[in-house]
Amino acid sequence: MDDERYFTEFFETLKAKTRSWIQSIGRHTHLGPYDLSSGLGNYIYYMHLPLRDTYCGMRKSGISSSEAIDRLVDLKMPSEIDLSDDAITSEPELNDCARQWEAMLQPLKGSKVYYANSSRMAEYLLPFLRREKDGATLVTESEIRHDALDLPSGITVLKFVDSGCRLYRNKFLERYVPRFFSHASTLLLLDHLLQPEEFYCVCGCHTQSKIWAAAFNARGGTSVCYQHGWPAFMHTGFVDMPYKRMVTWGDGFNRLWHKYNPQMECLTGGYPYPIAADGSHQSVTFFLQEPYFVSSHRMVGQMYDLIVATALRYPDMTIQYRLHPESQIDYHIRHRLDSLPNVVDVTDRPLHEVYAATRVAVSHYSSTIMECLAHGCCPLVFNPTPRWRYTPDLEAESIGFISTTPDEFFDRLPRALAHRIAPTTVARWIAPPRCESQTAD
Repeated sequence: MDDERYFTEFFETLKAKTRSWIQSIGRHTHLGPYDLSSGLGNYIYYMHLPLRDTYCGMRKSGISSSEAIDRLVDLKMPSEIDLSDDAITSEPELNDCARQWEAMLQPLKGSKVYYANSSRMAEYLLPFLRREKDGATLVTESEIRHDALDLPSGITVLKFVDSGCRLYRNKFLERYVPRFFSHASTLLLLDHLLQPEEFYCVCGCHTQSKIWAAAFNARGGTSVCYQHGWPAFMHTGFVDMPYKRMVTWGDGFNRLWHKYNPQMECLTGGYPYPIAADGSHQSVTFFLQEPYFVSSHRMVGQMYDLIVATALRYPDMTIQYRLHPESQIDYHIRHRLDSLPNVVDVTDRPLHEVYAATRVAVSHYSSTIMECLAHGCCPLVFNPTPRWRYTPDLEAESIGFISTTPDEFFDRLPRALAHRIAPTTVARWIAPPRCESQTAD
């Protein structure tokens, strides 16, 4: 348990070391004329996230933060790698491979580009793709069928695969971070060949979308990121993002995004996803997460215990739980939950239907805490992480409650069940969709 007090320190220390390294390698962050610092820093940061628990254990044993991070994160300098004189080039080199791609992609040249690194992200882009009356290109790393997502006929799906083509040379990146170099090379080739008029993505924390946005901005275009959720723990993926514009759910989010991304214009676009008009709003729903960032296996176990305790205290109320899309649940835990007659697994139900049945939404640091406001639910954070508090402060904003122990949770749950959030207060955070804000210059 004592290790958990070092969670946020690890991320801050890793962020500082990564930023210092990015600054020290100078022009080696470039691929051709494009500075990929944001994407490269993102990649290095995510690559080292699995070291969190090791770092925390070292700190608990008395090792200083600087020594611990230096032992765990060994970032090479260009001088440590044998590089020839032509290690970096700035002019594109179209070989036979690239010219084959050029011929295939010619019909899509100049179209708007939407980027989704997964099928899940593609689904979140649907409200925006369906507004594209004149067509657009969806670039994705997943297999996506038009009929499966009900895409408009004018949307062309382009599956992202490593082209094997290298428009530019950067032997440091190629040798030290070959996967990053490979992804970046293919994305820059696509950008070079498609010359998209506009670039869009959702969420914004993914390395691939940061790479493409940086290239697009350098060409003088406007890159747009649509808000998906809210990262209550503001880690490197959501800081200093390279997009020119963030289209948000509501005015309240604008100041929060701008705080961590002062260079990015924030415009209110409204909440674009389905909302069930008539819902029972009678349940307490637990939105569960994996033990990442500011959570641990112990904390996940506490949340399961909380589900059981809530079900026993409120036997006449339906208690729902929904796993994160990337989560798995142990057989014994599932059996324990399923043995309670008023506990229901709603993982496979559409999210808006889950919200429609929810009166109080419970999570640790999930985006669902803020998103539930759009659906008429009251958020209740259960946050046992030492030295970290959910942002924004729900209680100060009069939009929900925060608890740090089971006793606090059960003290606040009756208040959350009875709490009614003023529509004007909700409207500060969640606005109706505003189509004109999506593309306004």
